[in-house]
Amino acid sequence: MNHIDLDCVFVGTMINANYLKGILKQNGIECIIRDFLQESSIAGYAAASTENAAKVFVDELDYERAEEIVFSLFDEV
Repeated sequence: MNHIDLDCVFVGTMINANYLKGILKQNGIECIIRDFLQESSIAGYAAASTENAAKVFVDELDYERAEEIVFSLFDEV
């Protein structure tokens, strides 16, 4: 099994994270979204904010390209 190092390229709402996932996929970059709001709900409590409820992770080899895409879409990381 190969070991893959992931880097966080975006923190924001789930809507923006899912939008970014589609754009990254169009550019040949696979990603993983971590949904903190859903995780907290399953654990029995609710996260306080939806503003930073999701993180998007990409392979470290794709990080620079993904970061450029994030900057062009959101003007921030």
